[in-house]
Amino acid sequence: MTVIDIRNVFSDRHIELVDVSPSYIYYYEERNDEGRNDLFLLEYNRKTKKERLVMNYTLDDPTYVEHIYAFDKTIIMVLENGTNSFWLIEIDKKSGGEMNRRKIVCTGAFRECMALDSDHLLVYMGPDEANEEMFQKYKEIKGCDCLCYLYNIRTNRKYLVNAAMITRLGCENIKSITVNGESCLLLLDPFAEESIKEHYYREQRWVSADIRDNIWLSKTADVIRDIEEGKETVARKCLASADIKALVRYMGMDENKVYFRAKEFRSGTEKICSYDLLAGTLSVEAAPNLPKNGTFYMVEEKPFKLFAVTIGKTKTQVQGIINSKASVIFDNSLGSFMTCIENRYCVMKKTIFSEESQQEFTYFYLYDAVLDQYESYECDCRVNGDTLMLY
Repeated sequence: MTVIDIRNVFSDRHIELVDVSPSYIYYYEERNDEGRNDLFLLEYNRKTKKERLVMNYTLDDPTYVEHIYAFDKTIIMVLENGTNSFWLIEIDKKSGGEMNRRKIVCTGAFRECMALDSDHLLVYMGPDEANEEMFQKYKEIKGCDCLCYLYNIRTNRKYLVNAAMITRLGCENIKSITVNGESCLLLLDPFAEESIKEHYYREQRWVSADIRDNIWLSKTADVIRDIEEGKETVARKCLASADIKALVRYMGMDENKVYFRAKEFRSGTEKICSYDLLAGTLSVEAAPNLPKNGTFYMVEEKPFKLFAVTIGKTKTQVQGIINSKASVIFDNSLGSFMTCIENRYCVMKKTIFSEESQQEFTYFYLYDAVLDQYESYECDCRVNGDTLMLY
């Protein structure tokens, strides 16, 4: 386990992490001084233990929300306040200089965005007062309650996405993944909530539509090409599918596999399956029993791990099911289980409300199951694989 402890750097400061690499940590901090809102983008050199100001901005509108994406050489920052326009700023990591600063106007009200790569941004726009009728007609035709744009940072062009599936999925159901060194996208395409799909199964004799869940894999470059060419579908490969009689739901991924839960409605049987991206094969990883009283399953999405957690009167037991061999018992006073690193170090979170100050205080506990000892930290905490970061 690697522990990155930079609490002394951020003492009495509220920062948001952007990117953590072996050499540098990038983060931003928003300050309000004398009524002026400033946004500072900073770099921490892990070798020299020094902080460097990359860039700072004065936010004229205090309602602006930041969306920041880090890549090898650049940082993309989107500033928006829920209107029909947003600012896009591209920053060179090394020099801190602006490579681009543009105001982009779209139809509707900004809803969400995601960076597909360092050159392309997906932007979702919902209905606003001026275009409510147009959005309603679009929904009747496409079945989508929003518009989606692809913005090409290099060419300063935006494209309306005609592929209804991309518009329908939204950012939550589009996951970036690397396969054999190539940038790809997982497109998670569930039909509806689990309870709704099970309802259709019970009423299937009355249903003629193709009620189906799908998990697709696409090359990022292919999706961008198809959108820019105005196609109504994007090139994709089906990794898993379930018709009206069953369901599949994405759970997580690691370097080589995509994991999903499969359930057959008739028998009630559930299995955790995986698709090997290199071999192109499907496998059953586990068929866990239904949780008993006090037991639940906890998922770590990336890299994927599955734990069975049993909470007793005084102790919590953690058992690794997939990609973990953890078998740990710790005292409930240490808080709620978050994850287990290297089958040994359990991370817990505990929130305490102070009646005296009327404030909440959050503590993170790191329990070493081999030495049967723990440490507590009053700070923010992030776990990435086998790395624990305290800040």
